[in-house]
Amino acid sequence: MLPTGEENLQLLVVVAHPHDVCHMGGTCAHHVDRGDSVSVVAITGGQRTHNEKLADELRKPPDQRDRNVVQGSQEDYAKRKKEEFARACAVFGITDVTVLPFSDHPLEATEDVVSALVESLYVVRPQIILTHAPYTLPDRRLQYAWVNDHTAAGIAVQKALNQVSIPDTELGRAPHRVAAVYYTGIDYGFHEVDVCIDISDQVENRIRAEEVFESQGHTAEFARKRIESSAGFQGWKAGTGYAETFIRGYREISRCLSVTKENLLLAESSHEERLRWITGESPQGDKQEEVQRRRE
Repeated sequence: MLPTGEENLQLLVVVAHPHDVCHMGGTCAHHVDRGDSVSVVAITGGQRTHNEKLADELRKPPDQRDRNVVQGSQEDYAKRKKEEFARACAVFGITDVTVLPFSDHPLEATEDVVSALVESLYVVRPQIILTHAPYTLPDRRLQYAWVNDHTAAGIAVQKALNQVSIPDTELGRAPHRVAAVYYTGIDYGFHEVDVCIDISDQVENRIRAEEVFESQGHTAEFARKRIESSAGFQGWKAGTGYAETFIRGYREISRCLSVTKENLLLAESSHEERLRWITGESPQGDKQEEVQRRRE
């Protein structure tokens, strides 16, 4: 369970490509709503990723290709994605948005990438990090022999965290340690995730954010289908309407075992109430008061 004290939290989201923030957008919006500060950093501009229009043109015979598309620069494509990135973040109430000047596909956890992330960590000094897992993704019970952009981003973040955890004797900066790291579970099976965030109230925002990425060929129909089949599936497995899933990077330490308000509500809900919750109607207000009366 995330801290719910009076002091507001600082979150730093680090993603490989601009679009990746969409997978965590609903969670970020909840933190913005509760008064936390959320900063987002994309390590690359996604210059080589999901340029579907170019790919489609290159499938055509040479004499039928649109020269403007084929000869378009990666820099122009990245600029467009950067603009879409800022607009997508704004959908979730996020205004502190940065795109670092590194190339993707492949992204590598180089010294320069790590150093740039170190600077972001010193500036933001977050308590919570949301990013990609630094683990090779499973595929048909096997492991990839290569590291993809998302995995490389997770590795770079971990290296940066290790670096800022010790005193910076050169610039005299105090060390910084984050309290929690959460890896997005979008690339993993449901049985592997630790945390499910109910984002039923953010479904339309998730769809809007997906629609923003027209550079990747996203349409309104595709955006709705994607959210229904991904966040909808994760919500179904979690027993709620829609969910974003995460894997804990750090073990949780506490004096007592914890249970969230949502788990209590779900446990004490009737079958009819659970069905309403799964269809996106979160039990709030009167339901919470009713459950509290039952427990008393």
